[in-house]
Amino acid sequence: MNDLTVAIIILGCAILACLLGGFWIGSRGSRCSRMSVQLVALVLMVGYITCLWNQPVLTRLMPTSSLIILANWLPLWGSFFVGIYVATQIGTYRRAILSVLTLLLCVYSSVAPTLGEPPCCAANLSRSELQSQTTPHTCSAACAVSVLRLHGIEASESELAELCLTRSGTHWLGLYRGLMLKTEDSAWTVAVESFSETSFFRLCSTPCVLSVNVDTKCFGARSDHGFMKNVGHSVVCLGRSGASRVAVFDPSPDFGVEDWGHDIFRAVKSGVVLRLVPRQLNDQRTVSVTRRLATRFSIGNLTARW
Repeated sequence: MNDLTVAIIILGCAILACLLGGFWIGSRGSRCSRMSVQLVALVLMVGYITCLWNQPVLTRLMPTSSLIILANWLPLWGSFFVGIYVATQIGTYRRAILSVLTLLLCVYSSVAPTLGEPPCCAANLSRSELQSQTTPHTCSAACAVSVLRLHGIEASESELAELCLTRSGTHWLGLYRGLMLKTEDSAWTVAVESFSETSFFRLCSTPCVLSVNVDTKCFGARSDHGFMKNVGHSVVCLGRSGASRVAVFDPSPDFGVEDWGHDIFRAVKSGVVLRLVPRQLNDQRTVSVTRRLATRFSIGNLTARW
Protein backbone atom coordinates (compact mmCIF):
# COMPACT_ATOMS: atom_id res chain seq x y z
CA MET A 1 0.00 0.00 0.00
CA ASN A 2 1.71 3.22 -1.12
CA ASP A 3 1.63 6.64 0.50
CA LEU A 4 -1.19 7.96 -1.69
CA THR A 5 -3.50 5.03 -0.92
CA VAL A 6 -2.98 5.50 2.81
CA ALA A 7 -3.56 9.26 2.48
CA ILE A 8 -6.80 8.74 0.50
CA ILE A 9 -8.06 6.31 3.16
CA ILE A 10 -7.22 8.79 5.93
CA LEU A 11 -8.90 11.67 4.09
CA GLY A 12 -11.90 9.47 3.31
CA CYS A 13 -12.33 8.61 7.00
CA ALA A 14 -12.05 12.30 7.88
CA ILE A 15 -14.70 13.18 5.28
CA LEU A 16 -17.05 10.53 6.71
CA ALA A 17 -16.43 11.81 10.26
CA CYS A 18 -17.21 15.40 9.21
CA LEU A 19 -20.35 14.24 7.38
CA LEU A 20 -21.62 12.39 10.46
CA GLY A 21 -20.61 15.26 12.73
CA GLY A 22 -22.53 17.74 10.59
CA PHE A 23 -25.58 15.45 10.55
CA TRP A 24 -25.46 15.05 14.35
CA ILE A 25 -25.27 18.82 14.89
CA GLY A 26 -27.97 19.48 12.31
CA SER A 27 -30.40 16.96 13.78
CA ARG A 28 -29.86 17.62 17.50
CA GLY A 29 -28.86 21.23 17.95
CA SER A 30 -31.17 24.21 18.14
CA ARG A 31 -31.39 26.59 15.21
CA CYS A 32 -29.20 29.10 17.06
CA SER A 33 -26.52 26.53 17.88
CA ARG A 34 -26.52 25.23 14.28
CA MET A 35 -26.03 28.73 12.93
CA SER A 36 -23.21 29.37 15.41
CA VAL A 37 -21.40 26.15 14.48
CA GLN A 38 -21.78 26.85 10.76
CA LEU A 39 -20.43 30.36 11.24
CA VAL A 40 -17.38 29.04 13.11
CA ALA A 41 -16.81 26.39 10.43
CA LEU A 42 -17.08 29.03 7.71
CA VAL A 43 -14.55 31.29 9.47
CA LEU A 44 -12.13 28.36 9.84
CA MET A 45 -12.56 27.47 6.17
CA VAL A 46 -11.80 31.05 5.09
CA GLY A 47 -8.76 31.03 7.41
CA TYR A 48 -7.53 27.80 5.81
CA ILE A 49 -7.98 29.14 2.27
CA THR A 50 -6.26 32.41 3.18
CA CYS A 51 -3.35 31.16 5.29
CA LEU A 52 -2.73 27.49 4.54
CA TRP A 53 -4.18 26.36 1.23
CA ASN A 54 -1.39 25.74 -1.29
CA GLN A 55 1.16 27.33 1.05
CA PRO A 56 4.66 25.93 1.83
CA VAL A 57 3.95 26.20 5.57
CA LEU A 58 1.98 22.96 5.18
CA THR A 59 5.25 21.10 4.55
CA ARG A 60 6.36 22.02 8.07
CA LEU A 61 3.03 21.10 9.64
CA MET A 62 2.82 17.75 7.83
CA PRO A 63 6.22 16.77 6.36
CA THR A 64 4.98 13.75 4.43
CA SER A 65 5.20 12.68 0.80
CA SER A 66 1.39 12.35 0.57
CA LEU A 67 0.84 16.03 1.39
CA ILE A 68 -0.70 16.61 -2.03
CA ILE A 69 -3.67 14.57 -0.75
CA LEU A 70 -3.63 15.36 2.97
CA ALA A 71 -3.26 19.12 2.48
CA ASN A 72 -6.63 19.35 0.74
CA TRP A 73 -9.02 20.11 3.58
CA LEU A 74 -11.83 21.63 1.50
CA PRO A 75 -13.68 18.27 1.20
CA LEU A 76 -13.86 18.19 5.02
CA TRP A 77 -15.84 21.41 5.16
CA GLY A 78 -17.91 20.37 2.17
CA SER A 79 -18.95 17.09 3.81
CA PHE A 80 -19.59 18.84 7.15
CA PHE A 81 -21.99 21.33 5.56
CA VAL A 82 -23.64 18.48 3.62
CA GLY A 83 -24.26 16.67 6.92
CA ILE A 84 -25.98 19.74 8.37
CA TYR A 85 -27.96 20.23 5.16
CA VAL A 86 -29.17 16.61 5.09
CA ALA A 87 -30.53 16.98 8.62
CA THR A 88 -32.69 19.99 7.71
CA GLN A 89 -36.37 19.85 6.79
CA ILE A 90 -35.93 20.91 3.16
CA GLY A 91 -37.55 18.70 0.48
CA THR A 92 -36.19 15.16 0.19
CA TYR A 93 -35.39 15.19 -3.53
CA ARG A 94 -33.68 18.55 -3.36
CA ARG A 95 -31.58 17.44 -0.39
CA ALA A 96 -30.66 14.18 -2.06
CA ILE A 97 -29.56 15.74 -5.36
CA LEU A 98 -27.53 18.58 -3.85
CA SER A 99 -25.97 16.34 -1.20
CA VAL A 100 -24.94 13.61 -3.66
CA LEU A 101 -23.46 16.14 -6.09
CA THR A 102 -21.50 17.87 -3.33
CA LEU A 103 -20.19 14.58 -1.92
CA LEU A 104 -19.14 13.43 -5.40
CA LEU A 105 -17.28 16.73 -5.83
CA CYS A 106 -15.57 16.19 -2.46
CA VAL A 107 -14.50 12.67 -3.45
CA TYR A 108 -13.24 13.83 -6.85
CA SER A 109 -11.27 16.66 -5.24
CA SER A 110 -9.64 14.15 -2.88
CA VAL A 111 -8.40 11.77 -5.58
CA ALA A 112 -7.92 14.17 -8.52
CA PRO A 113 -4.09 14.38 -8.23
CA THR A 114 -3.81 10.62 -8.78
CA LEU A 115 -5.95 10.48 -11.93
CA GLY A 116 -4.39 10.20 -15.37
CA GLU A 117 -1.01 8.96 -16.54
CA PRO A 118 2.41 10.68 -16.59
CA PRO A 119 3.90 11.74 -19.95
CA CYS A 120 6.07 9.24 -21.79
CA CYS A 121 9.65 10.48 -21.40
CA ALA A 122 12.52 9.68 -23.74
CA ALA A 123 15.47 7.67 -22.44
CA ASN A 124 18.28 9.79 -21.02
CA LEU A 125 21.41 9.32 -23.12
CA SER A 126 23.40 12.18 -21.60
CA ARG A 127 25.85 11.79 -18.72
CA SER A 128 25.27 15.35 -17.58
CA GLU A 129 23.95 15.91 -14.07
CA LEU A 130 21.63 18.59 -15.47
CA GLN A 131 18.63 16.88 -17.05
CA SER A 132 16.79 18.54 -19.92
CA GLN A 133 13.09 17.83 -20.28
CA THR A 134 12.09 15.49 -23.09
CA THR A 135 8.36 16.37 -23.09
CA PRO A 136 6.54 19.73 -22.96
CA HIS A 137 5.15 18.89 -19.49
CA THR A 138 8.14 17.59 -17.49
CA CYS A 139 10.17 20.70 -16.60
CA SER A 140 9.57 20.08 -12.88
CA ALA A 141 10.46 16.40 -13.11
CA ALA A 142 13.66 17.23 -15.02
CA CYS A 143 14.60 19.84 -12.41
CA ALA A 144 14.03 17.32 -9.63
CA VAL A 145 16.34 14.87 -11.41
CA SER A 146 19.06 17.53 -11.71
CA VAL A 147 18.94 18.52 -8.04
CA LEU A 148 18.95 14.89 -6.90
CA ARG A 149 21.93 14.02 -9.10
CA LEU A 150 23.87 17.05 -7.88
CA HIS A 151 23.37 15.73 -4.34
CA GLY A 152 24.51 12.24 -5.26
CA ILE A 153 21.10 10.58 -5.69
CA GLU A 154 20.53 8.86 -9.03
CA ALA A 155 17.19 9.48 -10.71
CA SER A 156 15.54 9.56 -14.13
CA GLU A 157 13.01 11.86 -15.76
CA SER A 158 10.41 9.14 -16.28
CA GLU A 159 10.75 8.03 -12.65
CA LEU A 160 10.28 11.55 -11.31
CA ALA A 161 7.40 12.27 -13.70
CA GLU A 162 5.59 9.33 -12.11
CA LEU A 163 6.52 10.16 -8.51
CA CYS A 164 5.70 13.86 -8.95
CA LEU A 165 2.26 13.01 -10.41
CA THR A 166 3.06 14.93 -13.59
CA ARG A 167 0.16 15.12 -16.02
CA SER A 168 -0.23 18.19 -18.27
CA GLY A 169 2.06 19.87 -15.73
CA THR A 170 3.30 19.37 -12.19
CA HIS A 171 1.93 20.98 -9.04
CA TRP A 172 4.65 21.98 -6.58
CA LEU A 173 3.13 19.57 -4.03
CA GLY A 174 3.70 16.80 -6.56
CA LEU A 175 7.30 17.95 -6.98
CA TYR A 176 7.62 17.89 -3.19
CA ARG A 177 6.30 14.33 -3.16
CA GLY A 178 8.83 13.14 -5.72
CA LEU A 179 11.76 14.68 -3.86
CA MET A 180 10.54 13.36 -0.50
CA LEU A 181 10.24 9.81 -1.80
CA LYS A 182 13.67 9.89 -3.43
CA THR A 183 15.37 11.23 -0.29
CA GLU A 184 13.56 9.14 2.34
CA ASP A 185 16.49 6.70 2.72
CA SER A 186 19.20 9.33 2.36
CA ALA A 187 20.88 11.92 4.55
CA TRP A 188 18.79 14.63 2.89
CA THR A 189 15.26 15.89 3.27
CA VAL A 190 13.23 18.57 1.48
CA ALA A 191 12.66 22.15 2.61
CA VAL A 192 10.11 24.40 0.89
CA GLU A 193 9.60 28.14 1.15
CA SER A 194 7.64 30.79 -0.71
CA PHE A 195 9.61 32.74 -3.28
CA SER A 196 10.82 36.16 -2.21
CA GLU A 197 13.42 37.85 -4.37
CA THR A 198 15.25 39.29 -1.36
CA SER A 199 15.54 36.06 0.63
CA PHE A 200 16.13 34.02 -2.49
CA PHE A 201 19.34 35.89 -3.36
CA ARG A 202 20.53 35.40 0.19
CA LEU A 203 19.97 31.62 0.28
CA CYS A 204 20.78 30.47 -3.28
CA SER A 205 24.39 29.40 -2.60
CA THR A 206 23.58 25.75 -3.42
CA PRO A 207 21.33 24.30 -6.17
CA CYS A 208 17.56 24.32 -5.63
CA VAL A 209 14.39 24.11 -7.70
CA LEU A 210 12.44 27.28 -8.35
CA SER A 211 8.86 26.66 -9.48
CA VAL A 212 7.18 29.90 -10.57
CA ASN A 213 4.14 31.45 -12.20
CA VAL A 214 5.20 34.37 -14.37
CA ASP A 215 3.19 37.38 -15.50
CA THR A 216 4.27 37.67 -19.13
CA LYS A 217 2.77 41.17 -19.34
CA CYS A 218 5.80 42.43 -17.41
CA PHE A 219 7.99 41.79 -20.45
CA GLY A 220 8.10 43.95 -23.52
CA ALA A 221 5.99 42.95 -26.50
CA ARG A 222 9.10 42.05 -28.50
CA SER A 223 10.97 40.40 -25.64
CA ASP A 224 12.01 36.78 -26.28
CA HIS A 225 11.45 35.67 -22.68
CA GLY A 226 10.39 32.10 -23.45
CA PHE A 227 7.61 31.91 -20.85
CA MET A 228 4.11 30.79 -21.78
CA LYS A 229 1.09 32.76 -20.61
CA ASN A 230 -0.72 31.18 -17.62
CA VAL A 231 1.67 28.21 -17.57
CA GLY A 232 3.99 27.60 -14.63
CA HIS A 233 7.63 26.72 -15.13
CA SER A 234 10.46 25.22 -13.07
CA VAL A 235 14.20 25.83 -13.27
CA VAL A 236 17.25 24.79 -11.26
CA CYS A 237 19.02 27.68 -9.55
CA LEU A 238 22.73 26.90 -9.51
CA GLY A 239 24.03 29.85 -7.50
CA ARG A 240 24.70 33.56 -7.62
CA SER A 241 26.54 34.69 -10.74
CA GLY A 242 26.82 38.31 -9.65
CA ALA A 243 25.68 40.85 -7.08
CA SER A 244 22.09 40.68 -8.34
CA ARG A 245 22.20 37.81 -10.81
CA VAL A 246 21.51 34.09 -10.47
CA ALA A 247 22.66 31.33 -12.80
CA VAL A 248 19.76 29.02 -13.57
CA PHE A 249 19.44 25.86 -15.61
CA ASP A 250 16.28 25.98 -17.67
CA PRO A 251 15.45 22.36 -18.62
CA SER A 252 13.80 23.48 -21.86
CA PRO A 253 16.09 22.18 -24.63
CA ASP A 254 16.22 25.62 -26.31
CA PHE A 255 17.58 27.42 -23.24
CA GLY A 256 19.93 25.61 -20.83
CA VAL A 257 22.11 27.65 -18.45
CA GLU A 258 21.40 31.37 -18.35
CA ASP A 259 21.48 34.38 -16.03
CA TRP A 260 18.35 35.67 -14.32
CA GLY A 261 18.11 39.04 -12.64
CA HIS A 262 15.53 41.51 -11.43
CA ASP A 263 14.21 41.92 -14.97
CA ILE A 264 12.86 38.36 -14.76
CA PHE A 265 12.22 37.98 -11.03
CA ARG A 266 9.98 41.07 -10.97
CA ALA A 267 7.60 39.20 -13.29
CA VAL A 268 7.16 36.30 -10.85
CA LYS A 269 3.57 36.38 -9.56
CA SER A 270 4.05 33.47 -7.17
CA GLY A 271 6.52 30.70 -6.66
CA VAL A 272 8.09 28.19 -4.32
CA VAL A 273 11.69 27.20 -3.71
CA LEU A 274 12.46 23.55 -3.00
CA ARG A 275 15.91 22.60 -1.74
CA LEU A 276 17.56 19.53 -0.25
CA VAL A 277 18.78 20.11 3.30
CA PRO A 278 20.63 17.79 5.71
CA ARG A 279 18.52 15.75 8.11
CA GLN A 280 21.29 16.31 10.67
CA LEU A 281 23.30 19.53 10.56
CA ASN A 282 26.62 17.93 11.47
CA ASP A 283 26.39 14.93 9.17
CA GLN A 284 29.77 14.86 7.40
CA ARG A 285 28.27 13.26 4.29
CA THR A 286 26.06 16.26 3.68
CA VAL A 287 28.64 18.82 4.83
CA SER A 288 31.12 17.66 2.17
CA VAL A 289 28.46 17.69 -0.56
CA THR A 290 27.27 21.16 0.44
CA ARG A 291 30.81 22.53 0.39
CA ARG A 292 31.53 20.94 -2.98
CA LEU A 293 28.36 22.39 -4.52
CA ALA A 294 28.97 25.82 -2.99
CA THR A 295 32.50 25.86 -4.44
CA ARG A 296 31.45 24.49 -7.82
CA PHE A 297 28.70 27.06 -8.26
CA SER A 298 30.42 30.02 -6.62
CA ILE A 299 30.27 33.42 -8.32
CA GLY A 300 33.81 33.12 -9.66
CA ASN A 301 33.35 29.67 -11.13
CA LEU A 302 29.97 30.48 -12.66
CA THR A 303 31.31 33.65 -14.23
CA ALA A 304 34.33 31.86 -15.65
CA ARG A 305 32.32 28.94 -17.04
CA TRP A 306 29.30 30.73 -18.48
